[in-house]
Amino acid sequence: MAPAPPQPRGRHAPPVSRAPVPSPPSSRSRRLFLRAAFALGAIGGTAAALLPVLRADPRDAGRPPVEAAGPPAEPAEPIERAELFDEMYGGRHIQGTDAGVRIDGRPLHVMRRADGSYLSVVNHYESFPTALATARAAVDDLGGAQLSLAGPASH
Repeated sequence: MAPAPPQPRGRHAPPVSRAPVPSPPSSRSRRLFLRAAFALGAIGGTAAALLPVLRADPRDAGRPPVEAAGPPAEPAEPIERAELFDEMYGGRHIQGTDAGVRIDGRPLHVMRRADGSYLSVVNHYESFPTALATARAAVDDLGGAQLSLAGPASH
């Protein structure tokens, strides 16, 4: 075998081709197949997840689910009735229910705890058995100050 002719070095060297090497046709078709399979899988999974939402009747949105026919079951525990109150306490007009309390017409943010007791933003380190007791404690803590109309700050 004859030795290769020496390559000229320096300024006049021939340009080196850096064109990408084409991939064989089999890997190109495999890549296209995998992309198509992934896209079809994503579309199919999304459709399966959205199918119950799309089939739901919007007229049934607020309606409870249909139960078996028969007499309604009695609750295991008696249903608690909302506590209604409207009174003067410590020179302040307290009114409200378990869900909302007002002192002199201004809202007092009251929260119910998991154990059934209540707390308010005025004294949130102490819990009380009823919303009325919470409102009375808030009046005691406020003294002569008024509640803010802005409401509690969000975190």
